[in-house]
Amino acid sequence: MKKLLILGILFSFSSNLFAQPEVKIPFSTAISAHIVKYNQKIDDAYKDKDLERAGFLFDSLVRNHLNGTYMDNFSLNTLKGDPILLRDYEKPMFLITYAAWCVPGIGEIPALNDLADKFHDQLDFVVLFWDTKENLKSKEKEYTQNIQLVYVNEKTNQDSYIINKLKHALGFPMMYFMDQDKKVLDIRKIETHHSSETLTNSYNIHFNSLSKGVSLLIADLDAKGLLEGDENDESDQEGSDKRRGKKSKKSKEELDEEGRTAEERKIDEEYERYKREKDSLKNNRRKNNR
Repeated sequence: MKKLLILGILFSFSSNLFAQPEVKIPFSTAISAHIVKYNQKIDDAYKDKDLERAGFLFDSLVRNHLNGTYMDNFSLNTLKGDPILLRDYEKPMFLITYAAWCVPGIGEIPALNDLADKFHDQLDFVVLFWDTKENLKSKEKEYTQNIQLVYVNEKTNQDSYIINKLKHALGFPMMYFMDQDKKVLDIRKIETHHSSETLTNSYNIHFNSLSKGVSLLIADLDAKGLLEGDENDESDQEGSDKRRGKKSKKSKEELDEEGRTAEERKIDEEYERYKREKDSLKNNRRKNNR
């Protein structure tokens, strides 16, 4: 019996000894490593007027390289009071990046207000404006008090390494969904529609789109058993200097006959599978309708 107990203790010790902690990749590191290549492909798709492929490439970048990374900590300015750090928000975050000169759909802000009023106890709703305090003040009255309006003036903010990535690499308006540790669960573009859309239709379009992000965050909370708001504090993680801002040099041996890297081949193959599956579904619908 004593031998079994000793063996059990040794096994438990060895398991803990070799357990590897999670490697937390900063968002800025991941996007720096992949954004240039993807933007080139997305630009080519837009030139060819292939909007479907452009959208697929954006989703591929987010799904394969950005989801699961951790948003870098940076300073945000508030309309009243001192600046706040991103990590000071303790709940899962529904973050929208915007600018005062952007014109939202007529039903977008009302839909966001309704969701924030309903779920603000579980989530932090934050709208980040790349703008000045003066321009943000004119927008304040449009939002419910359950949405926190903050701004970053790129000319004065000291966290340029992440501000540049958030504002210029992916563009805006953009939605970021992060858990309580600021782990990126998904990134999506704001839904758009024609300016002539009615208020009712615009509201429904945006409510359906925005509520998917809320559902994602609530489902993650539920899966972790944290709907009551338990939080785990995590220390900030520094990215690897070798991966940040350093261009990789590809040798000719790494390229195929079309000049693609292994990762670029993977992206193209994934898109071809996506197209085949979509075409197959279309053909099946046509057969069923005959």
